[in-house]
Amino acid sequence: FLIPGTDPDVLTHYDSLAIRACDARFGAFEEEYVVFDTETTGLNPERDALIEVAAAILCGPEIIARFSTFVNPGRSLPPFITELTHITDADLTDAPAPCEAVGALAAFVGQRPLIAHNASFDQGFIRESCPEGRRMAESNDWIDSLECARIALPRLKEHNMEALCRAFGVVNESAHRATGDVDALARLWRIMLVALSDLPPGLPALFAGLFPKTDWALRPVFRQIAGAVEEKSFSLAEARSARERSQKKRQKIDALELDGGIATISPVESGELDAAFSATGIIASMYERFEPRAEQLLMAREVADALSTKTHRVIEAGTGVGKSVAYLLPLALFARDNRVTCGVATKSNALLDQLMYNELPRLDKALSEQAECDGINYVALKGYDHYPCLRKLMNLTREDRGFPNSSAPTTVATLLSFVCQSARGDLDHILLNWRDLPRFEVCASAEDCLRHKCRYYTHCLLHGARRAAREADIVVTNHALLFCDVMMGGGILPPVRQWVVDEAHSVEGEARQQLSLALEARTLTQALDGLFHANGVLDTLQKRAFPLEGSSLLIGKLDLVAAEAKALVAIAESFFSFVKDLVSLAEQSSYDKVDLWINAGVREKGSWGAVFTTGSSLAKRMETLWTDCRDIISLSAQFEELLEAQGDLAGLTAELKEQLDALTLILDGSNGDYVYYAELDRRPESRYDRLIAARLDIGAVLLDRFYPDEMSVVFTSATLAAGESFTYFARAAGLDGLPPETWKSVQLASSYDFERNMAVYLPLDVPEPNATGYRAALEELLFAVHTALGGSVLTLFTNRREMELVYGHLKDRLAEAHISLRSQGRGFSARRLRDEFLANRNLSLFALRSFWEGFDAPGDTLRCVVIPRLPFGRPNDPLLLERGIRGSDTWGSYTLPEAVIDLKQAAGRLIRSSTDSGALILADARLRTKGYGKTFLKALPSQQIHTLDTEGIAQALARL
Repeated sequence: FLIPGTDPDVLTHYDSLAIRACDARFGAFEEEYVVFDTETTGLNPERDALIEVAAAILCGPEIIARFSTFVNPGRSLPPFITELTHITDADLTDAPAPCEAVGALAAFVGQRPLIAHNASFDQGFIRESCPEGRRMAESNDWIDSLECARIALPRLKEHNMEALCRAFGVVNESAHRATGDVDALARLWRIMLVALSDLPPGLPALFAGLFPKTDWALRPVFRQIAGAVEEKSFSLAEARSARERSQKKRQKIDALELDGGIATISPVESGELDAAFSATGIIASMYERFEPRAEQLLMAREVADALSTKTHRVIEAGTGVGKSVAYLLPLALFARDNRVTCGVATKSNALLDQLMYNELPRLDKALSEQAECDGINYVALKGYDHYPCLRKLMNLTREDRGFPNSSAPTTVATLLSFVCQSARGDLDHILLNWRDLPRFEVCASAEDCLRHKCRYYTHCLLHGARRAAREADIVVTNHALLFCDVMMGGGILPPVRQWVVDEAHSVEGEARQQLSLALEARTLTQALDGLFHANGVLDTLQKRAFPLEGSSLLIGKLDLVAAEAKALVAIAESFFSFVKDLVSLAEQSSYDKVDLWINAGVREKGSWGAVFTTGSSLAKRMETLWTDCRDIISLSAQFEELLEAQGDLAGLTAELKEQLDALTLILDGSNGDYVYYAELDRRPESRYDRLIAARLDIGAVLLDRFYPDEMSVVFTSATLAAGESFTYFARAAGLDGLPPETWKSVQLASSYDFERNMAVYLPLDVPEPNATGYRAALEELLFAVHTALGGSVLTLFTNRREMELVYGHLKDRLAEAHISLRSQGRGFSARRLRDEFLANRNLSLFALRSFWEGFDAPGDTLRCVVIPRLPFGRPNDPLLLERGIRGSDTWGSYTLPEAVIDLKQAAGRLIRSSTDSGALILADARLRTKGYGKTFLKALPSQQIHTLDTEGIAQALARL
């Protein structure tokens, strides 16, 4: 239930909470409170309605009174609500109407405070139900136990009711029923109070004073917690000192010195690998059920050879090879024997966590025990914006600006609690609301970080990780930071000269993101706002400079620049209104979001002329502001008291310069290294419009900036080749520009028996996607597939609109057949959908691109994958259009191989263990009717391909 890497004493502490809650007493919290929950017909209080309300009056740990009633919503229940809650229309027939039910509830509650999990949800439905409900929603105190849980228990992975009940052993026999959830929350609330009382001394009082101008419902809770303990000022330095832990230290050298003067390379011997991967070797000791696999040993040998010979590898390792351990062992041995730091870069946090908290601890233990050495030292490292800045957090606790709602104090409180319970860690595992508090306000940047001058430097999460990385055998990072380091010319990561880049099929896209420039309405507005708003950096500088002798010139400059920044907001808003007007030049589409390729034709249009004119004016004003901000930084450098505020100004100034550089580059448009386009949202209120200059040839950049500094790079993934050809990947990664003898490609077959365990079906009676009758035939196919299997089907769409239409037509039909279907709709958490799918064998899911890779559902939870359309890129993709006018064979060189690799990724969702079996259904008739169909089919891991009609496929599936 805990975030990976949680310290053992924190685990022990969480484990004690439920027992301690039985006897604990909390002063003012022993007075009467009401625990409350609702069930509804949906998520929107303006459209949906109440169907059940329950409440209980708590006096201390005892429930002294209860209230519950069904509510007649005046409409039929959606089938998925009945399935979720087991409430039927018959249950509601004689129930009171919403106004009557809420009136009775209000009488029961009186003026007592209400505790609800995700209180704003319940509060919204009560408010919309009737005038009495509106009075209750606005006059009573509402305490959100979900926010309390996030602050009190920041190391938990999840904080929803079900997760909390599982974590603390609270039995809820009526989950998703208001009555059962009230009883569960009554117990959980006491557990949260114990956890809040255990916060470091002085921290509850600090929370009680956060952003005093903001109406924050949790403020009274922390006042009462603080009042029940001995008063003491909170010290973040003390809290971090108590939490930090030491690690093994090793003196490392830069691998470029190997064979360069002071040392020679000590290669990883083949015999050592053979022994390690044998049935009685080091790797076998890591796992209870280990079977030697020839492909795994072969991959380990290739990695070791690349390290020893200072060459590069591209290794496609099919599912079941065990590639993580196959590269980790030779990396670890090479790093240990040569006293260098080696690196692993992943795309996803899931794989990074698997390496850091599963594979590497096992390998460390096995090496310590089997090889009679002191194991290995490893550390995870991410970029600045993944770590909370302790200095900024504490500065925020002293601010008194107001926010329209409570998200800002909750965010700060959660982060402070998190850093007090985390020796190491980053923001990726905690759910935070950045709506009112932009991320840059709680995270440092390279420009505003004070480094060793900061009073929290020795306790810093980021710099602690960086210090550890310089002494580690293996550094695990993400693609983004690796390529950011490349773009910056080094200095972010330690001198790593041997890399394994896992999930390498994403390399080109991730590198392009780091090497591109973007001008975004929201980002620019936030940077300007951060400069001039009350308690912004200019205001803070002025307040701190005012009493200082000799600061009059600086103060005068600050007044001028604050006015400039404020005026610039209006110009920026005008500019982005013209940018939004560019949507008229985009192709007609029913989608809100569109991309517009900014080519020569677009630049001749009048609407672009307006963008260019206002953009040029904006650029001049931004350059003036940037210059003036740099002057302020210089002027303030003479005052030691202004160091921190000066650092914050430097960060926003750097952000301003990045936006200015992007604007200048895009308006000019003459640099042929880039493709220019706009990401536009048709909705007038949206502030997410962007202008982008994307680097076109990523391979050329890597060839120039990456490989010269690296001795060995191993790219690996389950999908790198389009069929048997690595040409597409080699060009994307720049390897085709290296001498042929310096790199090698290797294709390793899966260790699993795909021919026996995966059947591929091509339906005869589903026409091509753009043909008449396609969608109706697809719906009949999906209905037949689902009813034949009874669930456990994953359908992977490339098109959201098509997914929504098919889901709307099928969900009720399948419900009548007692089959549960979910769809990856807007606003729904992909993570929650994944968890729900894995927990329910009979559930089926319609999903989009986020499920095409990295989704593991072993066993009977997934027995069939359906892919309605081949995953071709968008024909109006600006990148493809730009390549086309420059003479590239976009179809053969890019579109087709990209789609083949994507299809292989999707097919890989089906078989995740040696015992898995299932069916892959490819509903796109172009696999049969077009010549390129054979390219896709040959690339599949199974060649057991059957062409049948829908009825035949259903009959075959029924026999699985």
